Amino acid sequence: MSQGQKILLMLLSLLILGVLLLIHSSPPPVDWSPSYEQHDSRPLGAKVFYDLVKKESGDWRAIYTPPFEAIGEMPEVGTYVIINQYFSTDPDECELLLDWVRSGGHLFVSSSNISTVLLDSLGLSEDVFPENFEAERLFTLSLEAPMDLVESITYDQFHFGEYFQWGDSVQVQTLGKIRDQSILDTVGAQPNFIQLRQGKGLVTLHAFPEAFSNYFLLDKTNKSYTEQVLGTWDLNYPVLLDHYIKEGKVTPSSPLYLVLGNPSLKAAYFTCWILLALWVVFEGKRRQKAIRIITPPQNQSLEFAKTISSIYLNRKDMTELGQLQLKLFWDYCRRTFHLQTGEDQEEIALSLANKSGVHPDHTRALVRQLSVLEAKKLLSSEDILQLYHLIEDFKSKLQHGRNLQPAG
Repeated sequence: MSQGQKILLMLLSLLILGVLLLIHSSPPPVDWSPSYEQHDSRPLGAKVFYDLVKKESGDWRAIYTPPFEAIGEMPEVGTYVIINQYFSTDPDECELLLDWVRSGGHLFVSSSNISTVLLDSLGLSEDVFPENFEAERLFTLSLEAPMDLVESITYDQFHFGEYFQWGDSVQVQTLGKIRDQSILDTVGAQPNFIQLRQGKGLVTLHAFPEAFSNYFLLDKTNKSYTEQVLGTWDLNYPVLLDHYIKEGKVTPSSPLYLVLGNPSLKAAYFTCWILLALWVVFEGKRRQKAIRIITPPQNQSLEFAKTISSIYLNRKDMTELGQLQLKLFWDYCRRTFHLQTGEDQEEIALSLANKSGVHPDHTRALVRQLSVLEAKKLLSSEDILQLYHLIEDFKSKLQHGRNLQPAG
């Protein structure tokens, strides 16, 4: 590559780098998309409006649920405020809202596009000014009595110019109008701010939600218009501000937003991930498998005997306990001395004496006393104690026979 080509390539690289830096440092274009969200600082956000509301005295309540759920917890008298680019509802929800209004509530809806379900229920319809492609769209806002606005307001941003229409049978109070300033306008001023009475309550419809936007409220003249609109709210009762029906509402898709939204928790979260990665790197080496400790089985004979004996003691059945002791003793003699218990007392006593090494007189007395106890129908605690001493006395006199093996 020649020297001239190198210089040209360097200049081209610097030019591309300069363009990238210029794009990065230039301010982003203004976002005019509507949101009316309380924390949104875009031109059509509502941060300024909600900041002003917080400074005013009154019972302001935030609603974060849809009207269908919120209506059950609303006070009987109050103002339910819904501000958004559109307001959509279904017949069931609309009927709940109107029932609440008829009982004394006040429904205030400021939206460019209001659901036909609500409009049809009130006998209204919504229309827009015809499009004038040959002229710039400028709309003038005015208020009717009892409202008081010193001069009309001109809105110089894009707006369709929505307004309301109704038949002669519907009683509507017009509070404000909108007009296209174009010389081609053939419609004239039309009502875009109206109020209807429903039972004991009111329904107020406002087709210009831009009046609550940051861009509109930054002008002092425009601010007076919004203040007059707010004059329809009765601050002696709770004002319920909707935060659910918002076009610009951001819904977190992960619970991690609670952690990542706090700088300290965010730093701790990423620190844990870094420490975990370091642990995997340094502790991931192969290690000897741990030897499982096998605990030998414990001798539970004593606990078993205590449990069985407590059963009989609690039942206070001495006869059954005595019969069980006798059966265990004779079973002990059969297993240890291979004693045949089917013989008469004399033969049993002699056989037991020969195989155990105990004197025949003692075995005769033992067999005789055991036979007497075995023949009794009811045994007392004294009999049980006597039986115990007889058996223990015999075992203490054993001379041989503990390890006898059968003959043959």
